[in-house]
Amino acid sequence: MCRMIMAHGDFSVAEVIEAARAMSCGETAQHEGLIKQHPNGWGCLWLDNGQIRTLHGTGRFADALPELNIKALQTRLLAIHVRHATLSKNSGIQFSHPLLRQSGGTQWYMMHNGFLPTIYQNLGLPASQFDSAEYLEYVVDGVTPSDFTQRYLQEKMANVAPGGSAGNAFFFTDQQAWAWQWHPDDTPYPHYFTLHCCQNTRSTIIASEQIPALGAAAHWHRMSNHQLHEITFAE
Repeated sequence: MCRMIMAHGDFSVAEVIEAARAMSCGETAQHEGLIKQHPNGWGCLWLDNGQIRTLHGTGRFADALPELNIKALQTRLLAIHVRHATLSKNSGIQFSHPLLRQSGGTQWYMMHNGFLPTIYQNLGLPASQFDSAEYLEYVVDGVTPSDFTQRYLQEKMANVAPGGSAGNAFFFTDQQAWAWQWHPDDTPYPHYFTLHCCQNTRSTIIASEQIPALGAAAHWHRMSNHQLHEITFAE
């Protein structure tokens, strides 16, 4: 299970980085989930002159921060993912998000919060190797960005066998970003698997937890289950 944050528009890079660090350390956790700290890898994604750039690491995001020179970034899109590995075997740099898959000439990036241990069946695989990578393949292969809609994702997830905890995800191309919330309706952890959005005239911030430093509680709202929030990057 993981925590993640995406900011678009005019925002403070340093504040978004600090928000990711606080979530990774459990400092902003206001949910019923059993997992509070996320020490098993991290990844950053940002937009640089129309190109997606990424950075990945292992271990705790807080431990890596002193050596990272990312606070000086000038960007209108920044996303950070901090990870708690559901399965200990899936630990290491190759499992850090964002994940990348190319399909139909489009490079798709994804950050995922949840565990989908049955989705491999939809790919015809004999067993699951890494559920998040299988999730990315399942939803982006054969689809174009223009067809990447709420209805499309709902139909895809309706065909996944029960047993998963959540498919909350950020998806990115070099033109658009999407925040998708999906979890089973009977989840015992609805607050843990709820994305929160803080939007004003200058920026949009979507995060796994409300971050008081980024906006008062009145400025945050909970995304509903099966909601898809789409952002198109300005030229």
